[in-house]
Amino acid sequence: MTLTNDLFSCSDDASTSSSYSRRATPFKVQVNFDIPIFEGQIDADFVDKWLNMLEGYFFVHNFSSPEKINFSLHKATHHVMDCWETYYEKKDESTPSLFSITPTWDSFWDTINEQYYPVECYEDKYIK
Repeated sequence: MTLTNDLFSCSDDASTSSSYSRRATPFKVQVNFDIPIFEGQIDADFVDKWLNMLEGYFFVHNFSSPEKINFSLHKATHHVMDCWETYYEKKDESTPSLFSITPTWDSFWDTINEQYYPVECYEDKYIK
């Protein structure tokens, strides 16, 4: 028998097939993301691309909402971090405030779009 025939020959032995199944490991895929640093430019295409790349990364890695925000801020310049911190400034817990609520990934997404999406594009995309 040639090597080619040995590689493609099938065995009717059920024990061989079942022992292989028990040793098989789940299929894993390594996904690399090259997420650029967001510098706070007013650019609809870049904002969309950046946020969508983050979404893809989070889908693969299953981050919680606070982890998503923290990771995103590591992929942004200080200007963007300052904007976010100003938007969700920590207030005195004894004073009820909109800003005392825990920020979510959706609120971060909305804040980035409100701040860095060109007004005419933002209106077209989010108001319609």
